[in-house]
Amino acid sequence: MQAAVRKVTFLLALSLPAVAVAQTGLQSRGTPAAASLNANAAQIARQLGLDSKLDQFRNLQAQRPAGTSPTLEELTVRQELFEAVQASLLDVDSVLAELANEQSELGSMRAELQARRDKTVGRLTTAALLTGSGVGTAVSATQFTPLSNTTQNVGNALGIGSGVASTILSVMAARAQNGPTGSVLEIPNMLAPLFGEAPVLNAYYPPSVLEYLHSVPAGEDPSRGTRLEQLMAEWNRAGRLSTVNSAQRQQKVAALTSSDNPNMKVSIGDLTDRIAMLGDVAGRVTLMKRDLASFIRSYSAPSTAPAGPR
Repeated sequence: MQAAVRKVTFLLALSLPAVAVAQTGLQSRGTPAAASLNANAAQIARQLGLDSKLDQFRNLQAQRPAGTSPTLEELTVRQELFEAVQASLLDVDSVLAELANEQSELGSMRAELQARRDKTVGRLTTAALLTGSGVGTAVSATQFTPLSNTTQNVGNALGIGSGVASTILSVMAARAQNGPTGSVLEIPNMLAPLFGEAPVLNAYYPPSVLEYLHSVPAGEDPSRGTRLEQLMAEWNRAGRLSTVNSAQRQQKVAALTSSDNPNMKVSIGDLTDRIAMLGDVAGRVTLMKRDLASFIRSYSAPSTAPAGPR
């Protein structure tokens, strides 16, 4: 009996160093995902539901002896992580493509309205100049004729008429600076889902992208609001949206989200605001690619144990 006890004790003593080494390797290589990710990457991992999958991958790495090839299970989990991130990147690219397409269509429409405006303003300005200078010359010519009541009255009438006509034409030219209005053709309205309006055609945000916009940026004060709320605040400060009159705000939102509605007329200013706002949304959505890249780097880099003292 005593010999059996001594044998068990000897075997336990041999196993303790191996257990200690395994625990040390697990601590150095198999750190939790949250501990090895930066704030942006950790947030995107939670939003995509990949934090537990990353922990599984790290644990498999930790259990593999140093210097050995990855196991089939480890490679499978890594491939699942890559495919999930790749799908999210394609979702981001699809949103950016729709935003760019809408900007291009609106830019063409704005250029057409601007050309019509410039042509009208040029004609009115020329007419005002000709009316003022031409009739003014005729008024001056009456001064060289023998003075009579008839001549004087004609000259006075011409002078008054010239001034009135020039003033009217100048006012018309000033008003024409706003340009004509037009209806937005059948194109996506990517701002509509962000304002709770009905989307048209391919105006769609994948759930992962929409959740990203509706989340607070990592490391920022929650009181500043989500990414979308921060965009709304910037648009309010820039005067693109009315913060005082709700009726004017609703009318502006309708202009910013209109598509294939001949009854809805938009101005050059509306198109300029809409193009700029689409660019702002694209800028925020693009940052999601930065966070996805950080997440990929977090598990693609080789995991090595810290060097010991020399």
